[in-house]
Amino acid sequence: GEEALEVFHEMPLSGTMPNKVTLIAILTACSYAGKVEEGLEIFESMEPRFFVEPTVEHYSCTVDMLGRAGRIDEAMKLIESMTVKPDATVWGSLLGACRTHSRLDLAEVAATKLFEIEPENAGPYVL
Repeated sequence: GEEALEVFHEMPLSGTMPNKVTLIAILTACSYAGKVEEGLEIFESMEPRFFVEPTVEHYSCTVDMLGRAGRIDEAMKLIESMTVKPDATVWGSLLGACRTHSRLDLAEVAATKLFEIEPENAGPYVL
């Protein structure tokens, strides 16, 4: 995580701007390294600083990052504010975090949304 962040912060100094894929990678690195504040700062600066509009993949990484940190309510608020339609990956990230942090209230919401998106997938109901 630290190494990825270091390289990321050096990119603009070398004249290279991060693109959509680079930003997904750095958000994922922040998620796994527990660098939530840095990850949120990067997510929030995507459009104004790097001119990259967040996609469902960026949102999913950020929901996962918040969820891993136990910030389930913030993850739900982010989903509610999404500028693109949340997909199964987004809801699955929230469901996994709810399972880990015993948030049955939001787990039900996430499982219901997953079932609406992928009715053939019974996985979300196996809590």
